[in-house]
Amino acid sequence: MEKLSDTEIYAWEFLEENKSKVQLMSITQIAEEAHVSTATIVRTLKKRGFDGFADFKNFLKRNKNGSNGEENKILGLSDEANQYIFKNLVEVSRTIGLLNPAQLEAISKALVEADMIMTVARGASEAVADDMIHRFQTLGKNAISRYYDDMEMYAEKLTKADMMLILSSTGEEKIIISAAKKAKKKGAKVVVFTGNHRSQLAQISDHYLLAYQSKLEKEELYGDAGSILSLEVVCRIIVDMFTIYRAHGTIRQKESSL
Repeated sequence: MEKLSDTEIYAWEFLEENKSKVQLMSITQIAEEAHVSTATIVRTLKKRGFDGFADFKNFLKRNKNGSNGEENKILGLSDEANQYIFKNLVEVSRTIGLLNPAQLEAISKALVEADMIMTVARGASEAVADDMIHRFQTLGKNAISRYYDDMEMYAEKLTKADMMLILSSTGEEKIIISAAKKAKKKGAKVVVFTGNHRSQLAQISDHYLLAYQSKLEKEELYGDAGSILSLEVVCRIIVDMFTIYRAHGTIRQKESSL
């Protein structure tokens, strides 16, 4: 599956968030409402494994009552309560849906080859990073965490053989951006897990993975105080991909020889 561009990610998120509309509208109508071209929609769907728009609409019809979260309800709870419960399922399924094989393999390879992995995070993401680091350490990898004001100083000590692995929901924390730039200047690889593909951290990274974050959030919990579930999912996936790559030298499906 090919990597999506920023515009294609936007188009895919629009299609995912408007499934009911998509089933009733033409591709031209959708393109107008999403402010993208019909060619972008078709290209996006093909990169996601569909033959085209008609194939995607048929897929939605076949899976109308599937387990994608929007159609599920817990009887006895209010509509609002159900929305906030099933947004968790939506975040997980869409995060997995945005995974790209080439990016996963590139990150897995870089993790295996890195002499040392330095994780950087702030706020609620620190707990997720700690769990991931512990898993890497258990697997025998040289991994450390730097979350405080000294992260920039440690970034300047990295080498071309090292990696800075960043967890950031917003992708816009100034101190982390500064540390990432210092790491890149030293030649270290910078890998970012973020909920914002347009963020500065995503743009300056060597590789990034998207952790989809529902736009359904209480006002008190915006930004980095919001859900970190999708970041947790990405971290668990990447540790598993690391172990598979280290054992087999790839995570890709091997072509069968005739």
